[in-house]
Amino acid sequence: MVEPGWAVAGSRAFCRLTVLAPRTSVDVALPADVPVAELVPMLLELVGEPRSGGRRPVPWRLSGAGGGVLPTGATLDELAVPDGELLRLAPAGTAPPPPVFDDPVDAIAATADEAPPLAGPAGSAALLGVAVVGGGACAAAGPGAAGSAVVAALSAAGALGAAHVLARRPEPGPAAAGTAALIAVPFAAAAGWTALPDPAGGLLLAVAAAGVAATIAQAVVRVVAPALIAVVVAAVLTGVALIGMRLGLPAGAAAAAGSAAALVLAPVLPRTAVRLAGLPRPAGPGDPEPAELPPDELAERAALARGYLGGLTAGCAAVTAAGAAIVGVLDHRWGLAYAGVAVASLALRSRCYADHVPARAALWAALAGAGGLAVIVGSTVLAPVAGLVLAGVCAGGLLVTGRAAAPPGPVTRRVVDLVEGALVVAAVPLALGVMDVYRIVRGL
Repeated sequence: MVEPGWAVAGSRAFCRLTVLAPRTSVDVALPADVPVAELVPMLLELVGEPRSGGRRPVPWRLSGAGGGVLPTGATLDELAVPDGELLRLAPAGTAPPPPVFDDPVDAIAATADEAPPLAGPAGSAALLGVAVVGGGACAAAGPGAAGSAVVAALSAAGALGAAHVLARRPEPGPAAAGTAALIAVPFAAAAGWTALPDPAGGLLLAVAAAGVAATIAQAVVRVVAPALIAVVVAAVLTGVALIGMRLGLPAGAAAAAGSAAALVLAPVLPRTAVRLAGLPRPAGPGDPEPAELPPDELAERAALARGYLGGLTAGCAAVTAAGAAIVGVLDHRWGLAYAGVAVASLALRSRCYADHVPARAALWAALAGAGGLAVIVGSTVLAPVAGLVLAGVCAGGLLVTGRAAAPPGPVTRRVVDLVEGALVVAAVPLALGVMDVYRIVRGL
């Protein structure tokens, strides 16, 4: 990548590069000590571009592959243009054509900085807050409150109906439909909680109702919504843990199993998102060439993969952090160790994503889990140790929140990947300790 402003001591006579013109491309060796303004006429004559023909002349410019125009008064040596660089020769003011991707990895990476399709204004967050308060008010009636269950169920159905109508209108767009769909989730959970007189059964029904509402909402809005996918993933993992408790599994063991499962599943989520989006698998050496997709379809499927990855990551991260906090409260030996490892793994994982949705989901889950862990440690150990833990939490928060200040190099990224993988491996035996598997094995 050419970055104007880099000054180096020029020792080359020529710079060998490729020049891409509107109608052709040429491999040339240009003088490295000649200003760019003097190179442009030479290149125009070389590529055979026609003269203005009596029309108003249009200046031509050399730019880098990324579109940045090279300063006309600088030489290639002063700009630190390396051998083998690709430069673009085009009339001034002409925007580069949009890239055409033939690799799904490149297509996904190109959309990493785009906002999610259901990203709405701040008013959407306010409406969701009101919905959470309303759902909480219905749930406050307690298990067995039939009136509150009916009100919450009708509210959830109304929100889904509104999402269905809004999703089929060009205005106000998918953001409004996504907001209405999300509003249905807390009301559905409140309806499930208050429908049964048994608290344990009501909790399981609340989780199931939230998951079903999110699934229906995802089908209604017709756009991949990471928040809805996260609710479905969290509901499935939490529901399995609650079923285990209904079958006699202790609460700490169920929380450890669900949290560890979500933590172990996280490394395979990117591949899962690619498969769900229908993107072709990246071909390696010796593999047959995959079927090429049209550029528009490839871009659409790349956006689907981003949405799936954000939702899957957010759901797993939330379950991991919540389960770690529960385990830390119920087990002050194995549980605290597991909670610390799980939170550290989430914090490191947030630095491994280029897309901001999964990165922020893992980061927020790690910070929430770290705060809960600090409270647990502060209430169970001596004050100096609690202060040390709080200081560590603050330092870790500053470390992970400063991820954009100085992008890490390849070696640092690789080290982070290795440490994060080691923490995931270490979390499994700690979770087994919380579940008393070692004591059971010793008793055989």
